[in-house]
Amino acid sequence: MPQSIQSRVTILQEIIEAKSKYPIRATIRNTPITKPSFENFPFIIAEIKRSSPSLGNINDIPSPQNLAKDYLNAGANAISILCEKDYFKGDLEDLQEVKTTYPNVCVLRKDFITQIEQIQESYDFGADMLLLITALFAEQVNGFNQLKKLYEQTLALGLTPLLEVHNKEEIDFLKPLKPLLIGINSRNLHNFKIDKIAAYNLLFYAKEQLNSQVLFESSINSSFDGFIVGNIGFDGILCGSYLVKSPNAYEALNALKYSVSVARNSPNAFYQNVFRILQSPLGFLKICGITTKEDALMCAKVLESHLGGLLPFDKIAALGFIFIKDSPRFVLESVIREISQSLKDCPKILKIIVIQDDKESMQQAIKLYEEGIIDALQLHGVCGESFGGISLKAANFPFYEVWNIEKPSDFNASISPFVLFDSKSILGGGSGVSIDKEVLQSLKAKVDNYLCVAGGVGIDNIQQYKNLGAKMLDVNSSLESTPAKKDSKKLQAFLEKFTSLITHS
Repeated sequence: MPQSIQSRVTILQEIIEAKSKYPIRATIRNTPITKPSFENFPFIIAEIKRSSPSLGNINDIPSPQNLAKDYLNAGANAISILCEKDYFKGDLEDLQEVKTTYPNVCVLRKDFITQIEQIQESYDFGADMLLLITALFAEQVNGFNQLKKLYEQTLALGLTPLLEVHNKEEIDFLKPLKPLLIGINSRNLHNFKIDKIAAYNLLFYAKEQLNSQVLFESSINSSFDGFIVGNIGFDGILCGSYLVKSPNAYEALNALKYSVSVARNSPNAFYQNVFRILQSPLGFLKICGITTKEDALMCAKVLESHLGGLLPFDKIAALGFIFIKDSPRFVLESVIREISQSLKDCPKILKIIVIQDDKESMQQAIKLYEEGIIDALQLHGVCGESFGGISLKAANFPFYEVWNIEKPSDFNASISPFVLFDSKSILGGGSGVSIDKEVLQSLKAKVDNYLCVAGGVGIDNIQQYKNLGAKMLDVNSSLESTPAKKDSKKLQAFLEKFTSLITHS
């Protein structure tokens, strides 16, 4: 049996088997049904969860009502109650207590529902919404009919179903139901592994196939994650562990909701474009060290001519401007503004500013982003949660981290959704020095296979990096005739080799 199939008989099946031991319970509902309202953005479901298979014990939560109160005061639109006993340490009594305390609040039963009798049970205990996990039915004989019966019974009782999906196949599976609300879970419930970027990108397929409100679920670790979710275009989030672990749930949720809202009004949709490029066969290409309008326009036009027909996205590649004074490719803020203006006729090219850990540079870069001059910040030399005097976990702008690597232990963990690995050198970047391939191979698993590489990338080693599975290549000095001067012929040759690896594979 393939490993992927074996994994599907482990955690998820264990939970379902444990669930089957408990009889259906009855009580009398004495609270009104409260429908979720999507009139205001974002729609936030805040969760009460004591434990999980991936995290173990999270918080005892002696009073679910008090935690719910904090959530509601911070602007939660609905409260999710995990009711599974063995793995999540929840109970239907938690749901009943919260709903009785706040009868006009919308409450979701988060559970592993497989029986039609559980729908009535949910109603009886006060649920207004009900989670239905598509993965429980998608591979079962007659699975769609089972899901349809549960879905229709949920509606018949006046409750609102939230259908959870993890991949395109599950969206196709439930499409005939025409659901009004779905949640994309970044955690695979078969093996509990997380792939955020795949989940983010699933939004676009969901919007193409369904006329649904779409929420993002799982793996929210900071308010910055909320910014990403909003920047991509989700209608809201369902968040549990991060809020439950926070010392102050009210402040955490308030900041999270603010970040999601700010991102919707962002000057650009950087992550929306880059995540799709990263998952494409071609991958994300950035030409760094641009110093003049002439080089910027030359590179942009060559990139568009080579990649425009291969990537069906609004953006296809990026140019980078080094805002580090010690670099031979340093460009002034005024020059970045001029170059950005000159690139208005090349709308498919992203503009990225490269900075080091300096407060003044950080503030200038953020200002350029807020004015729409650049699309994102590349933070060079990250080694912790703070950069340029700002907590990256609270950032409300798009960025990604650069870690200088010589050995695998040089990288710890990142806050940004993907990380660019560059070599260690006196210059820090643009040195032409490559990272050892075995080191990159060992780092690949640490970044969920989204391997992004800078340092010594050129026409002679593209094949090696692609063989490693690199999703992003950042190219600089190998494309120059002299330092800080890009060479059109070298760029043309590089792109011909770069695209041929895909078109001939």
